[in-house]
Amino acid sequence: MSQMTNTIIIDEYREEYALAIAKMWNLSRDSWGGDTRVHTEESVKTKEANAGNIALYLAIDGEEVVGYCSLSEYKEDVDSLYIPLLNVRPDYHGKKIGKMLVMKAVEKTIELGWPRVDLYTWPGNVKAVPLYKKCGFFWEDRDDTTHLMNFIPAVINTPLLKPIFEKVDWYDASIREIEVKPDGLKENGFTYYQYEWKDQQTNACVRFERSGRGISFIETDDYLLELKMADHEVIEEMPQKVELIFVNKTANPVLLKVDGNDHERTESAFKDEIIVEKRAVLSDQVIFKAGEEPSEWNTHPFFSVNVSINGEECELRLGVKPKPPAKLTAKIEGNLSFLGEKKVIELEVENSVKEEAVFDLVFSSDEHVELDRSTFSVSLKKNERKLVAIPFVVKKFGYYQPHIAITAKIENGSEHTFENNLVGIALKGFGEKFGGETKDFWHIYNGSYQVNIRKRDYLITAGRNQQINQPFAFFVPKLGKPYSTELSKKKPAAVDWYFNDTEMIFKMVFHSAEIAGVTLTLYTALYGDGIVKKWAEVENDSKETIQQLYLNQSLYHEKSHVYFPLEKDVIEFSEIKAVDFGDIHSHHLTGNWYFTKDHGEPIGLCWPTECKANLEGWQFYLEYELGAIQPKECKRLEPCYLSIGAFRTWQEQMAFANKVSNVVLSQSISEKALKLENNNPVVYTDQLALELRTSRTSFINGPIELFINGESKLSAQISSAEERTKFQASISVIDAQPISIITGSIQSDSTTTSLNQLMIVPKGKVEAFTEAGQGITSYVLDNGIIRIKAAPEFYPGLYSLIYHENEWFDTSFPEKVAKGWWNPWAGGMKTSPAQLNTFSLMKECTTAEFMDIEDKHGNQWSSIALHTKIGNHPIWKGLQYTQFFALLPGVPVLAYFVKIVDSGGKSLLSEILETDLFLTGDSLKDLTAISQFSDKKINAGIEEQGLNLKNVSYINSENRTEKLYHIEGEENVIFEGYMNKEAFEVILLQEIKNTTKPGFILFDQREISKTILESLRGIVF
Repeated sequence: MSQMTNTIIIDEYREEYALAIAKMWNLSRDSWGGDTRVHTEESVKTKEANAGNIALYLAIDGEEVVGYCSLSEYKEDVDSLYIPLLNVRPDYHGKKIGKMLVMKAVEKTIELGWPRVDLYTWPGNVKAVPLYKKCGFFWEDRDDTTHLMNFIPAVINTPLLKPIFEKVDWYDASIREIEVKPDGLKENGFTYYQYEWKDQQTNACVRFERSGRGISFIETDDYLLELKMADHEVIEEMPQKVELIFVNKTANPVLLKVDGNDHERTESAFKDEIIVEKRAVLSDQVIFKAGEEPSEWNTHPFFSVNVSINGEECELRLGVKPKPPAKLTAKIEGNLSFLGEKKVIELEVENSVKEEAVFDLVFSSDEHVELDRSTFSVSLKKNERKLVAIPFVVKKFGYYQPHIAITAKIENGSEHTFENNLVGIALKGFGEKFGGETKDFWHIYNGSYQVNIRKRDYLITAGRNQQINQPFAFFVPKLGKPYSTELSKKKPAAVDWYFNDTEMIFKMVFHSAEIAGVTLTLYTALYGDGIVKKWAEVENDSKETIQQLYLNQSLYHEKSHVYFPLEKDVIEFSEIKAVDFGDIHSHHLTGNWYFTKDHGEPIGLCWPTECKANLEGWQFYLEYELGAIQPKECKRLEPCYLSIGAFRTWQEQMAFANKVSNVVLSQSISEKALKLENNNPVVYTDQLALELRTSRTSFINGPIELFINGESKLSAQISSAEERTKFQASISVIDAQPISIITGSIQSDSTTTSLNQLMIVPKGKVEAFTEAGQGITSYVLDNGIIRIKAAPEFYPGLYSLIYHENEWFDTSFPEKVAKGWWNPWAGGMKTSPAQLNTFSLMKECTTAEFMDIEDKHGNQWSSIALHTKIGNHPIWKGLQYTQFFALLPGVPVLAYFVKIVDSGGKSLLSEILETDLFLTGDSLKDLTAISQFSDKKINAGIEEQGLNLKNVSYINSENRTEKLYHIEGEENVIFEGYMNKEAFEVILLQEIKNTTKPGFILFDQREISKTILESLRGIVF
């Protein structure tokens, strides 16, 4: 089906339009706040394949898609369709394309027999409001969102009104005044939306009541019908008067039939049949039963009547806001409770009765608490709210949910008794597992953590506090394809919670109405350490095979400073600039997890590898392909896991997702990363190839500048029209310093990003030789800048580190001495197993040799290798290991690491290696540790103190120009220092590995940030 207007055709979506749709979105960014996200043909195909739209209409001009309007079932409410997205390309604004698309959606809603179609926009989109209103939408007066509802389908499909619109075009004959503000006629708490039509032959008026989403008033040339109540707010279980007014404008009597409808929350005997000459007023009573408090997002409880006038039918409806006589809400301070603790419940009591009343509250006894007293009396004026303090003592952990019997003594002399069983207080304790509910939520608790399931739509949040609003939430799953939103509006067949030794589990059971025979059971398990496990079981209860079934689990997360595994790297996104899921290409995902450090609590998510993960807009969703399900077969879906603080780093999250016990402390890459060729920081050529990459779904757009050691090397201007996510270049590194720093910036749209990279440029050669002195042979490596020395006969480590003739190691060479706490003491630098002190180590055999070694990039290093074999120590006998101390030619960098040759039959799991080195300057007091380039500096040789060297930027000596930077190995768990009047010791601890990650000592005159220096960790052996 297509429709032609001038050159614009309205057509339905087909996959061949995907590329043109992507172009439309990319050209429409300014209409959506300047969004820089890039849409591709593939991303459009994926999105539309999983959207679950009933229809998607496109405005086509030749080969161009210039407008977009999707139509789906509304997940927030019953009996409504919904326009999720409406867009017209900016260069086609003013051509009435928006109207064509919206009208097509309204026509489709009428055709399918749905009574309503809704949409949302943003408050500032005032230019679109007249279009929406002319097409039949009303702007709802709400603070939380900009919601519009269109009841034209209900008007057109009402049998009583059909004869009118066979003669009148509802759009052309509308006489509605268009104002750019929320709509509504307000009366007695009700809000009404009114349509009027007029032409030469016909007048008609239809009024809809906002909360019931139904017709409450009809007036035509022949009759008037109106359903009325005294007040929109009603008291539960108290009879309310309802009136039906009918006016016959014709000259003939009419047969009026009225039949009241009973719904889930209403009881009424309203039923009548009369002949009306001119006017009739029929009345009866209706009772609204106790239940959940209605939400602004949903159709409220309503009373409705079926009306027939001479056989022509319509339904009239009034929605209400039922309330108990008094609304109770309870809170306590703090997250955890303690047995015997005195606490106070803050109980909010609000009068819903329209008169002054006294409320007597009687609390039942309960094993969880000991109340100071169980009866309370509160006097409240009309609509008044008071806070009642209820002191108690904690007797038992769990969910305190008392039965509260309430008597309302109303000013008019009447009394009304009711009860409240949904005031709940969680008394949380470590290791305690329990569940409970309030009027709006179900909750489960495990230790200090809790999961909240919202009754309105089954949204699941979790946190380590009592707050309901959390930055992360699971939506209720959808079944398909196409995907259905039925579960978000469907009552579960069963709800339960239970626990085992480790988990508190919440269970919900749904029977699908749209997919015959399917029972979906949803499980949410909460562990005491902050892990939430979520999974589902799908059972086919029918006698027929379900040929193919999918499940869509979607979620949202308000996040920044997030880590994603993309294109086999781990990408770190800005801790300042928020990232939506749609800012990342789904097909770039190369892992089944992500992790974020924001909101004060690290949050991570991982999912089964067999799931298809999709990132779209502000949502992330997992797609399970279940395949065929045989009769009576039940399929269990693999779980996804949410971590709330259980994992403190992305490396821990990745290890859990990959089901490996060893956490590998690898490095991440910035979302805008400057990468050297092959990621090798060591450069031997005169030209350096490098690449700038952005990991967001946006193109590079702006100037790029690069410098080497402050000297400009490249300046370029990239336009988004070039559609680049990567920029490659080659720059000259002739005459670059041995330690060179590449700096620069890229200004992309609103964001300016600094670029930094360390480059090592070897030149010359490394000389290796031995020298004899005082009867001891020393092994010496000299790369022209750094000279290191080791003498295994003296000590199993380095005893000298000289940079430009300045000695940096404190040593007693050639004799061992007693010094301070150490005996024997030799100084220098060594690595040995923990529990093996220097005295014992000196008894073992250590030999030395020169070895050329190669790192993973193929860079050739010269090293002194010290081989130690332990034969005597009771714990470490049989262990053989080699310490490597390695240099590149002409580069002021020392790399050191350890390789285990033979464990001696001992398990090395969880065993520790300790590296210690002793530093000096021109004198010990000359030596200073500088903290974070600030004024904080600590002088050695003055007092005894310990230092956290992770917070130290460098070490210097007052009379030397160079600074000593120590970049600890990536797997070091301890990096600290100890100073007293005799020595300055640096201590590093790490778990023993077959080959440890190297540490580095680097000398430079400049102040270099740790972020730049840590790129050395990309070098491993």
